[in-house]
Amino acid sequence: MVEPGITLQLNDGTEGTPSWSDIDTALRWTGPAGIADPFPAPIGDGDDAFFDTSSAPNDGECWHDTGSTDDQITVAGRNANDNVLQALEDGTDATADPPELSAYDDATDAGNRAAPAIWVLAGTTGSSSISCIRAIETTVSSPDSLWINQVHDSSPSGDGEALAGNGAGDKVVCASVLSSSGTKQFNIAACAPHDSTAGQTTFVYCFQYTYT
Repeated sequence: MVEPGITLQLNDGTEGTPSWSDIDTALRWTGPAGIADPFPAPIGDGDDAFFDTSSAPNDGECWHDTGSTDDQITVAGRNANDNVLQALEDGTDATADPPELSAYDDATDAGNRAAPAIWVLAGTTGSSSISCIRAIETTVSSPDSLWINQVHDSSPSGDGEALAGNGAGDKVVCASVLSSSGTKQFNIAACAPHDSTAGQTTFVYCFQYTYT
């Protein structure tokens, strides 16, 4: 076997008619006014402070900043959508084990599997020290009610996970290997606790896999 060739893509289209685009610059969670709009920290400690492209306070948005064309990802969030983020294998080879999706402070930490330290992944007092970035595999089935009804100060439970490095329960472990020319789909969500730090906070998603 040789190392699989894997590309992460976002659905710039709709759930029913996906339009997959390679992530070549950034994925941004923003406020309701577009890609440059910061998401405001919610007042108090309400459970519904999510980026769900919905009515306030769930009116944050997810954007794919490609560097040339900025596309809003309307399918992400606490919903039953399958087609949000996908890993595509280019026909080279399969993974040896089920791959894993997680998040780290930066690419160096991802390579070292270092535990996150930034607030958005390490969590805050307001989020009960649980990561604000969440994901669930949707290759086999759509997200269930535990994903749809998750709150910011608890892990999503079920098959969903709060992403925070390489520890047990801090990453999504896929149900099976990624086959040659195959795909793995995920839904992703983000929340903002009331004690969020103002300003832009960056991190990296990491698709971890083994091969032989």
